[in-house]
Formats: sequence, structure tokens, C-alpha cells
Amino acid sequence: MAKKRKKRAVKKKKKSIIPVVLISLIAGSLITLSLIYRPSWIKPDTLDDVREIFQIVETASAPDTITIEVWNGAGVSDLATRAQNFLETRSGDVLFYAPGPARNAGNMNYLTTIVISHDSSFAAAQKVAEVIDIGDSSIVMMLPALGQTSAVDVTVILGRDRDDSVYFIPYRD
Repeated sequence: MAKKRKKRAVKKKKKSIIPVVLISLIAGSLITLSLIYRPSWIKPDTLDDVREIFQIVETASAPDTITIEVWNGAGVSDLATRAQNFLETRSGDVLFYAPGPARNAGNMNYLTTIVISHDSSFAAAQKVAEVIDIGDSSIVMMLPALGQTSAVDVTVILGRDRDDSVYFIPYRD
């Protein structure tokens, strides 16, 4: 008889916990949804705070020399090498320098070309994007951790939108 009473007591405890857990989950979900869909704590001047924290500098002109690395994300043979040669042999107001050989990206499924700025100045990335004829919307900032520096100013990951060799015919003035 004692064993039956213990089993009944255990069953009653399990049943009483379930409503408490469900109510807690529902309450937490409602609070989370209210924060997501009513972000009144976000203010328009928050962008200025972000610029100050990350020290984003908007300069009018690109530096004289921009160090780059070019990765092939399209799966076309020698695409990154051709693009890197195109940038390095281009004459103009900015000198492009690649400290290492062109290489393949982690995967070959990039649909669009991405320009990654490793510098707090957006000007170098904008100049690279202008030269390879892609828009500013393809520029991404990926700054190094505090106290560290990147080996290059800009990384270019070539996508399938630039998989034709016509894009990288050597430039002549």
C-alpha cells in the first residue's frame, strides 16, 4: 500500500509542474514579441553611437595604396588570379597591392561579388567596388578585433556575377 501512495504522490507533482512551465513559456514569448515588434528603445540617433563605438570614418578619397586579397567564390578556374592581376596592373590614381596569391573561398556558391572592408575607412572598399564595377550595396565591413590589425585593407570574394573573363581584361589608360 505504501508503494501505491508514493506513485500517486509523484504523479500529482508531475501534473502540477506542467501548467507552471506552460504559463512561463507563454509569458516569456509575449514579452519577447513585445520587445521585437515595439522597439521603442531604438532611437534614430543610435547610428551615431555605433559610428563612435566602432570608429567608422567616412573619408572623401581613397588612400594611394590599397592592399587587397582576392578569393574565388564562383568556381571558375583562375578567376581570382585574373581579377587580382587586373587590379594590380591597373594604372590610375590608386595602386592595388596583393601581398599573397589569389585563392579559393570556403565554398564556390557565391552568387554575387562581395567587397569586405577591414579598415574603418569605407573609401578603400568603395574604390575597389568602383574599379570592378559593382555597387556600394555589395560592401561589407568586417573590422578586426580591438588591438589587432588586418593584413589587408580589402578582401574581394568573386561571385557568379563576375565569372566572365570580360570583366578582368587588363585596363589601359
